[in-house]
Amino acid sequence: MIYVACGLVLMAVGISWMVIPAKRPCRFYGYLSYLATVNNHSFKYAQKQAAKYNLLFGTIQAILGLLIHWLGWDRYFIIWLITFVFFIILPFVYTEKALKKYLLGRHELPADYVEPDQIKHKKVKGFKDL
Repeated sequence: MIYVACGLVLMAVGISWMVIPAKRPCRFYGYLSYLATVNNHSFKYAQKQAAKYNLLFGTIQAILGLLIHWLGWDRYFIIWLITFVFFIILPFVYTEKALKKYLLGRHELPADYVEPDQIKHKKVKGFKDL
């Protein structure tokens, strides 16, 4: 039932962000990231995309939770406890991908933006990892 509960929370967040989107960047309400705060257009686009993806993945997760309960697979609780986190991460991943594509299309991607998968860590002497 953890899938149903988490799915319903994601759906509630998605619906609340659709009905009352954040007007300005705020740490307590709305979607906030580096790409979302590039300009006002990207912030509004990020709010729409984050609401859409939270609603989508929340619905999928709730339906999957009901299916798991209906099939009687509730006894494999540890598997569901470990894997439900992916549904929390996926809205962020897809929102950031959509934002990057949006900003690239408008030629507004910041010059200092680094693709998270392209970061190369170099070992240095001491405790710092640059």
